[in-house]
Amino acid sequence: MPRDLNSSKLALIVIDMQNQFAFAAKSILAEVNATIVSARRAGIPVIFTQHTDSDLGNEEKPSALIRWWGISEAIRKDSHNWKLLSDLNVASNEVIIDEKTTYDAFYRTRLKSLLDEQNIDTIIISGVMTQLCCETTARSAFVQNYNVIFLSDGTGPPYPSTLETISFGFGKVIKCADMRARLDNMNK
Repeated sequence: MPRDLNSSKLALIVIDMQNQFAFAAKSILAEVNATIVSARRAGIPVIFTQHTDSDLGNEEKPSALIRWWGISEAIRKDSHNWKLLSDLNVASNEVIIDEKTTYDAFYRTRLKSLLDEQNIDTIIISGVMTQLCCETTARSAFVQNYNVIFLSDGTGPPYPSTLETISFGFGKVIKCADMRARLDNMNK
């Protein structure tokens, strides 16, 4: 991770904080919301993702996620489970990527083009599911040459082996309070 956190080079990604995953989001919501506020104050873009299972009608070749988890766990677009948590601090002008169909927030979405348009080189990852969507997105970001900051208490549920893996080979793992302190110092 670069020593100098330049607000014009950072983006906060909030992954899948949806009703479907409320059980995992409940314990991290306050930390994530506070970090969102700090990011905004520092002028850092905040980008939200929303998972949806778009190929529900394709019975001949369902997606890997549908084959793995089953149709009963599918998230239908515009359903209650698809909606972002009502307590999540989302501003009306912030980007919501609602075409995410797999664990990786980069796969077949506009995330990379949004980041590249703004010359982002470092992403801060928060959200759910730590060991699936957050970890896969962190790995994907790393191989696409982004610096990765992974929020240990801003991803849920807690998953120590993911934190070990990310810190070993993919990014910097820090607590939300430490990230907020760094963001707040950027304003001084």
